Amino acid sequence: MRSILLVTLAGCTVDSGAYHYGADLRDLTFVPYSPDEGVHPDTSVLSNPNNPFRQGIGAETRWDVLASGPVHGFYAMATALVEIPTGENQYYTARSAHGVYDEELAAPEDLWLARELAVRGYREVLESFLDDVTFDETGTYSFPVAPLAYGGLMELGGDTSGFALITTDDGQQVVVQVP
Repeated sequence: MRSILLVTLAGCTVDSGAYHYGADLRDLTFVPYSPDEGVHPDTSVLSNPNNPFRQGIGAETRWDVLASGPVHGFYAMATALVEIPTGENQYYTARSAHGVYDEELAAPEDLWLARELAVRGYREVLESFLDDVTFDETGTYSFPVAPLAYGGLMELGGDTSGFALITTDDGQQVVVQVP
């Protein structure tokens, strides 16, 4: 009996499981894949071989990645925008492209496109997500993203026609459509 048990156990192996390690993102660079990448409803960011999140990104993980810098933030939030099209995701994608442009985090020949993606992304917030909100770090208080997008457009010299930034009686800034 003992020899049968030893023979049986000798044929068994213990699988230690598969380990998955995170990618090293320290050297991630902004390499645009299409002229519409990161602007709703485009989905090309999911085909960009430079996007480490093209297989998806977690709802909470995107915030950690966004805090890592504009290049990381662009790919994370553009991926989130494809997964869940909201003004919040569009705004932070545009803001990240704006950061890539301002900090010159792309090849010189790609900086103009980073700026254009920021301008078009901010404009898309106004055109498609005018009433959307984002939240403070606690997730408790919401505020509209349209005034932030409007400000980004103004800073980059983008087109704000058809929209106006106003201050309500209670002091809140909102963007409204105008003829």
